[in-house]
Amino acid sequence: MVDMVKQVASSDAFEEFAVSLFRFNRMVRSTGHLWVQLPGNLKRSDITILRTLKEYGDSRPGCIAEHLGIGASVISRQLVSLTEEGLVVRRKDPDDGRAELIRLTDSGDSRLRAIREAYVAGMRSQFTDWDTAKVSRAAALLDEVSDHIAPALGGRDLHTLQAQEA
Repeated sequence: MVDMVKQVASSDAFEEFAVSLFRFNRMVRSTGHLWVQLPGNLKRSDITILRTLKEYGDSRPGCIAEHLGIGASVISRQLVSLTEEGLVVRRKDPDDGRAELIRLTDSGDSRLRAIREAYVAGMRSQFTDWDTAKVSRAAALLDEVSDHIAPALGGRDLHTLQAQEA
C-alpha cells in the first residue's frame, strides 16, 4: 500500500513537472522577442548556429546539423545567408579536402555578443526580485534538466560527432 501511494505521488509529481516544463518552454518561446530585438534579419536558428560555432569552434556542417537535431539541408540553407552577411566563413577541412569547415567571423562573434548582452539585460530586468544565489540555483537546475533530456535526443555532443567524422 505504501509503495502504491509513493508511485501515485511520484506519478503526480512527474505530471506536474511535465506541465511546468511545457509551460516554461511556451513562455520562453512566446516572450523571447520581447527581451531582445534581433538585428538585421537573423532568426533564432541563425543565432543557434552562431552560438554552436562559438562554443565548439570550426565545425563541419553535418556536425552542426546533427548537434542541433536538424537536417543537413536546413543547415546548408542557413549557412548561405550567414556567409553572405559575413558572420561565418567556409573553408576546406585541412584533414579532408572533400569536407568543409565553418568558422565564426569576428563580425559574427561581435553580433552574437551584442545579442547575448541584450538578452541577459532583458532577463535581468524581468527577475529583479532574484538574488545571485537564486539565479545560480535556477541555472544549475535547468542544466540538470537538460542533461536528463539530452539522451532522448541522442545525447551526443558536437565534439563526439567531429571525432567520429574524422
